[in-house]
Amino acid sequence: MRVPVLLCLAGIWLISCSIVQPTLPPSVAPFSTPIPILTSTLTPTIVESRAAFAVSSLTATNTPRSVPSSTPTLIARTPTLWPQPQGRGSCEEKKFQSAALNQEMPFYIYLPPGYSNTQAQRRYPVLYLLSGLGAQHKEWYGFNACGVMDELIANNKAKPMIVVMPSGNDNPAGGVGSYWFNHAPPPVSDGKRWGDYIWQDLVTYMDRNYRTIPARTSRAIGGLSAGGQAALMHGLTHPEIFSIVGAHSPSFRHADGVIPYFGDQAYYNQYDPVWLVQNTQTWKQLTIWIDAGDHDDQWGTAIRAYHDLLVQLGVPHEFHLFYGFHDPPYWAIHTPDYLQWYASKLTGQ
Repeated sequence: MRVPVLLCLAGIWLISCSIVQPTLPPSVAPFSTPIPILTSTLTPTIVESRAAFAVSSLTATNTPRSVPSSTPTLIARTPTLWPQPQGRGSCEEKKFQSAALNQEMPFYIYLPPGYSNTQAQRRYPVLYLLSGLGAQHKEWYGFNACGVMDELIANNKAKPMIVVMPSGNDNPAGGVGSYWFNHAPPPVSDGKRWGDYIWQDLVTYMDRNYRTIPARTSRAIGGLSAGGQAALMHGLTHPEIFSIVGAHSPSFRHADGVIPYFGDQAYYNQYDPVWLVQNTQTWKQLTIWIDAGDHDDQWGTAIRAYHDLLVQLGVPHEFHLFYGFHDPPYWAIHTPDYLQWYASKLTGQ
């Protein structure tokens, strides 16, 4: 099996590295040096990067995991609650009342260094990060997104910005998740307005209660897996709200009847990233990033097909193919790449 082999080799690697490398605190390791990436637009360059923990000689012998394409797959995620350095940005759990869902929803928020200064008047761009299927607001926090932002800002690799990490599930214990869009109405499904909760309720709450820059060029939305699909949904349906979209290993699920709240294809077309780029021009208002692991045997084929479609339609975007799978280690190791890219595209004060 792949996991035991990787664990053994990783152990050997760690022993050998410990002889010459100092031990870094959790807020720094392994994110202090972002993995180099290349960018492209109409003809994206496929970039292969080896993660620090990966052994390149294993890439030809990794055994693909069999994941049924017809049923949603929940990936077990146990977030690590990282301590934040003193005198730097803050990362706190908050709640707000969503009118669309008619309930209180939790979120994590990162505020950059200097925000808490009572004399400060500076306003900041905002990044909204969506979690994967069944995960909650602790997912990106567990990838040390707050600590990574501190490191990037301290090293002048990212402009200060606010990062909001909402929950996509109304069950505190987890569950199937919402996919972050308005569900098909009864009797087909529950009709819950998960999309309005994000682009309308959450954005409005942030602009009213924090020193944001309330402009589309200063708002980005991104996510992983189901959250990556949803980020494309929100960008393509509300370019007046978000101008920058990041889709990290996006799942491209269709209205195939497996999940009732997707409704039929006629209903789902209004949210389907494939239908939207084929039938609307909203993509012209967006800056888009898409990435995937080269060993993603769950959604990798669909992701590459979407990239090919964008190229065919002439939709400018960045596409990155890194070493990795459809799993938390892949997203964690590339969190610095993601955050640095968002910061480079957002308009600050």
